[in-house]
Amino acid sequence: MSQFCTACGASNPDDGQFCYKCGKPLHGTAAPSSSASAPPPPVSPPSGPVELKCASCGAPLHPLGGEMVVTCEYCGSSTAFSAQGWKAIQTHTMLVPKVADEASALEVCRGWMDQGMLHRHLYEDSKLVEGKLSIVPYWVIPVSAVTNYVYESGEAEAAQIGGSLAAAALIGAALGGGRGRGGMGMMMPIVGFGAMGSTMSAGQNARRAAELAGQYNFPVIAVRGLQSYQPRDYQFDLLAREPYDKRRLPSGAPVLNGDVGEDAAQYTAKNYVVQLQGEKVHKVHRMVQQLNTKADASDGELLHVPIWYFTFEHKKERTVLLVDGHQMAIMNAVS
Repeated sequence: MSQFCTACGASNPDDGQFCYKCGKPLHGTAAPSSSASAPPPPVSPPSGPVELKCASCGAPLHPLGGEMVVTCEYCGSSTAFSAQGWKAIQTHTMLVPKVADEASALEVCRGWMDQGMLHRHLYEDSKLVEGKLSIVPYWVIPVSAVTNYVYESGEAEAAQIGGSLAAAALIGAALGGGRGRGGMGMMMPIVGFGAMGSTMSAGQNARRAAELAGQYNFPVIAVRGLQSYQPRDYQFDLLAREPYDKRRLPSGAPVLNGDVGEDAAQYTAKNYVVQLQGEKVHKVHRMVQQLNTKADASDGELLHVPIWYFTFEHKKERTVLLVDGHQMAIMNAVS
């Protein structure tokens, strides 16, 4: 007998718990358990006017209602609100804009819009409605994760991975590859496999246990209203970040404050990492029977990223392009 995945429609064995094609839990299957399942208690900053002094230079700070991350406009130091009250952020970094003029950022949009025969001259045929540069805050959260899982292995797959150091290294490379230059994934996967049950005869399947460990530096947007700026399939060049220096920012570009605290950012980062770990497992194994991930987050840092925001109109339809001002690359497109 077989069962069909409600997400992609693929046919799966009747006793399967996760779709071999897309990795989603099959009907009636509980989602993978993890240590990131419960959100932290809500922490709300004062809703009324607040007057603070910068812990670094003593200048006045005036966070608006709801803001939890405030950057001093004089010295560039940042202060965050937590369950313990307002405190200075110890590590504050930035990605320096490589090109700060709008014309260069628009050339990035042109290259993205005009790619392919069907989109030739799309940029020229579109109207630029709005363009602006903002310095957007992210929490960079270190997360360590260990995923223990059981999968059903056919004879060919078992012969390839069972106990072989060379095969484990190959799979480790596949799990960690292609993540960009230190982006979400400054990750170091460690993979170990161990067989369960008796030796297989020809044509039989075996249940095997394995473990995937990874280290991540995961960026979480610190502004709730800008969730479209949240990296998912795009990675910042985190290896290039450096201590925050407001003198290296373009004149006139606003430095945004944030309304997402570090505790909430840690919860978000852990849940994203749990998803990534599961995706990595399903890219290697077709039949995953059990999956459990434990993710732990430690103290993060505040990272400011230069982001261009462009709105184009074409035949009465609008498209928003977000350009990473450091790597000069499209990080997201919303129609």
